[in-house]
Amino acid sequence: MLEPTTEAHRGLAADPALPLVVDLDGTLLLGDSLVECFAVLLFRKPLAAAGALRRIGDRAAFKRRLAGDALLDVADMPWREDLVALIRTERARGRAVHLVTAADQAIADGVAAALGVFDTATGSDGVRNLKGDAKLAHLRGRFPDGFLYAGDSPADLPLFAAARGAVLCDVARAVAAEVERCGTPVLATLARSRHGARLWLKALRPHQWSKNILLFVPLFVGHAFTDPVQIATATAGFLLLSLMVSGTYLVNDLADLAADRRHPTKRHRPFASGALPLAAGLAAAPLMIAVAIAAGALLSPGFAALLLAYLVLTLAYSFGLKREPLLDAVLIGGLFTLRVAMGAAVLEIRQSPWLLSFSFAFFVSLALAKRHAEVMRAAARSDGDEIAGRGYRGDDWPLTLVFGVGSGLVALVIMLLYLAEDAAPSGFYQRQYWLYAVPVLMSLWLCRIWLLSHRRELDDDPVVFALKDRTSLLLGAVVGVVFFLAI
Repeated sequence: MLEPTTEAHRGLAADPALPLVVDLDGTLLLGDSLVECFAVLLFRKPLAAAGALRRIGDRAAFKRRLAGDALLDVADMPWREDLVALIRTERARGRAVHLVTAADQAIADGVAAALGVFDTATGSDGVRNLKGDAKLAHLRGRFPDGFLYAGDSPADLPLFAAARGAVLCDVARAVAAEVERCGTPVLATLARSRHGARLWLKALRPHQWSKNILLFVPLFVGHAFTDPVQIATATAGFLLLSLMVSGTYLVNDLADLAADRRHPTKRHRPFASGALPLAAGLAAAPLMIAVAIAAGALLSPGFAALLLAYLVLTLAYSFGLKREPLLDAVLIGGLFTLRVAMGAAVLEIRQSPWLLSFSFAFFVSLALAKRHAEVMRAAARSDGDEIAGRGYRGDDWPLTLVFGVGSGLVALVIMLLYLAEDAAPSGFYQRQYWLYAVPVLMSLWLCRIWLLSHRRELDDDPVVFALKDRTSLLLGAVVGVVFFLAI
């Protein structure tokens, strides 16, 4: 949120007898309450959201339907803090402040109750859409002696022109120029710094793409790493998978807005904080996912099918299954294994059941290692409460330990069987005895991960941890050397 500006501390240089009229969407609220309602309804009651769209032609009725069905909780929404501070200053000086918005009356009432800074709150009533000329007529009738107006959009230009003073909130240069041209005094200009590209980069989370490197595993174990066409194809698959992964992160952020806004750190995420408009996210997420699947089908129908499976499992995990103990780890193991399977599908090479079985057991173990660290911390607190949003309790640590270490040991056994039954007879390796160093190195790394987990020292996802941990990187480099020595 922004710090209160100089104007907020000083107040407005205008007659205190003139009331200040404040708009809601894009002005007081860093976002659009109508889009907020639609987003809430879309993820909670998708059929109701589709039904509401039938009334979109009647704007006031559409807003009334959405507000009634969504039951939007406005308490934690992102407000323009400098404007709130300015309003408080003006009220202390004796100025009446009124919220007048095109949002539905139920939203206006909720905002007024949450902030407690308005003398009255007026919104659309289901019949009249209180925007533009309709709002202007309302204000002229209600405040015949004049008013000050705080707004943000081109739709507010008639109101700025009729006002005795303007408070401009993130207005475009063209709007500011038009206000100046019509002669209305600009009493305050409140603006946020804009870093659109950086905000989108934060929302898309490209650092999570590192997990998609698993797609290249079949390129190496299938000995296609010397073929430029196969390298280019695998790279294209990696980029499309990353595009879809980022799209699913947008979906997750839009679905978790209310929870994120109550979280001490997640409330600063671009959509939760109002730094990026929800409408842009609602448009970008399905577009990114659709492009990834459509382009994936051009590479390989099998690859596109696996992308679709990944999407379904990811959304199922995000919208509920992540709160099911142990099942969440199984799903995470499946999602990592799908990445390996995608590599084989996009290259159209044989899927190795040994490799896929190893991947599943190995990544289930890593997922449980992360959960085990969280459970051990909960056990140390001795409060017996569930871990928020996860479903685990502190006394579940024996289960996460047994299933996690057991899955890791199963993965090592499968790797040994893979080397004996698949890799060795393939004829790809001239010095296949070098390959048996790989399970030894993998066991050392797994032991390290589980030791850190049990000591509550594993804070990151193990895959992300491995990419930052020197010991892990050294063991990975040795595995790479061993692989090439075996060829």
